[in-house]
Amino acid sequence: MPDAETNRPYFTHDTTVLEYARAAVAVGLWESERVLLERFVPKDARVLELGCGAGRVAVGMARAGWREILATDFAAPMVAAAEGVVAATGVGDRVRCATADATALPYGDGLFDAAVFAFNGLLMIPGPGRREQALREIARVLRPGGVFLFSGHDREATRTDHWRTERARREAGIVDPDHDRFGDTLYGTPQGKVFIHSAVTAELDTALAAAGFEPVFSAMRSTIADEPARVRAFSDETRLYVAAKR
Repeated sequence: MPDAETNRPYFTHDTTVLEYARAAVAVGLWESERVLLERFVPKDARVLELGCGAGRVAVGMARAGWREILATDFAAPMVAAAEGVVAATGVGDRVRCATADATALPYGDGLFDAAVFAFNGLLMIPGPGRREQALREIARVLRPGGVFLFSGHDREATRTDHWRTERARREAGIVDPDHDRFGDTLYGTPQGKVFIHSAVTAELDTALAAAGFEPVFSAMRSTIADEPARVRAFSDETRLYVAAKR
């Protein structure tokens, strides 16, 4: 059964870190991310990024005019790569990097105006309890009215045949122990296992409300913006969400 450490070998593997560093430079900020950030996050906001990888979003935001971004990740090698990308791209006056676990943030209450958890990062935390803890922590470090932007796979909008088959298997009593909850997937890769949960909007709205957020916006990426080929090759279709701390 996946646990808190399931994804760590993958995200600390040299090959994965290199892939993310290349994406930070070659892929950059998605157009859909840019659209929502421009709409909901002022350029002078103090922004906390969770699951920053090698700095794709943080560097993209800095280049687009956001002035104060703290980019964090639970994987120290990713943070080191992000620091290198930040230095190489000349945005060190706008972006700082730090190692931090989204489920236990080492920051005081209400310090940030906005938080970003891009590229399905929230739903890569194994277990609903730990994801809910991350949401509570994100809410805690945001000021009242602060904005949280994140993305995640939507099983009602993508891979629908797969999820219909999976539901039928469960109803027949066939349950993979690695897929503890409906919507869970555990991939095997040469770099290590990768857990991800595919949610539905109602499920996330409930979790957001319990953590002290008011859902504000959600839409599939393809309906927000026409992404260039490099983005579509980097990531499949996903849903983007915006919530505000009550």
